[in-house]
Amino acid sequence: MTLTVSMEDMELFPKDALLNTKPHPNPVDINCFTQMQTALDRLWWSRLVISVRGYVVNYVQNDDEILFHTDDAFICIHRFLAEEMSDIKLAQQFISDADTIVTYPLISETLLALSSSRQIQNPFSDKHVGPAFTRVFGQPNDATYRVANGQKHAYIVFMRVLCTLQERWMAERKARKSIRFETDPEWQPDDRVVLFQEFYKGNRTWVLLDFDRYILAQWRPRGSEVIFGARFVEKKMRAGMQLCAWCGMIEQQPNQFSQFMNDKAVCSPQCWELLQASNKTSDPQSK
Repeated sequence: MTLTVSMEDMELFPKDALLNTKPHPNPVDINCFTQMQTALDRLWWSRLVISVRGYVVNYVQNDDEILFHTDDAFICIHRFLAEEMSDIKLAQQFISDADTIVTYPLISETLLALSSSRQIQNPFSDKHVGPAFTRVFGQPNDATYRVANGQKHAYIVFMRVLCTLQERWMAERKARKSIRFETDPEWQPDDRVVLFQEFYKGNRTWVLLDFDRYILAQWRPRGSEVIFGARFVEKKMRAGMQLCAWCGMIEQQPNQFSQFMNDKAVCSPQCWELLQASNKTSDPQSK
């Protein structure tokens, strides 16, 4: 069984004026999550995280601090669910902890109060839920409370999407025809998925946020294909654009990247240095 997901799915990604921060009414089912984890491959989970992150970022991108914490949260989510060496048991514990957090009564208001040093019942000190909060956010202190408040929307929205998907999975309903994250080369995030912040604006020096760099590194050297879809990358390359030979980022216009040896293009001095070091390591004559 597979599970189709589309950025045009208004139940998952509604085009609301303000970000919906209401948690899903039902808790996550860990047994169902385990089934999904086994059946759906790494690319599916990676693109799910990319999509939810992009959806949330569109609502918070004007606040640099919240944006920074949001990216950190989604990097953490991806690390547990979609890294090559992700551990199934640790992923199950992480999702269980995240569910405990987002279903805590008045979670948004509670974390806001803690980050503002206002008196409120502290979930970090609760013997039942405290361990979950500490495992996800860290030991309770003022810095941790600010991080937790900055990351809360990432966890609430991701868990809401996951719970909706698990309901579809358990019901074995056929979702309307959509694009499969893991198999369809036509997959592209829609305009709400903010990756390569200035990519579609023709800016020669577009902004790469922490999450963008993380995804490129995770899927190197095919990160652009994972993010934008194989057909999109093929079309750009037919138009004369090249991929960075190290990180896999794609040019926005021909000859944007500096040229390296053997007609290889690199997007930055850092990638040039890493590629050189890699070539020296793999070349027996360099030893």
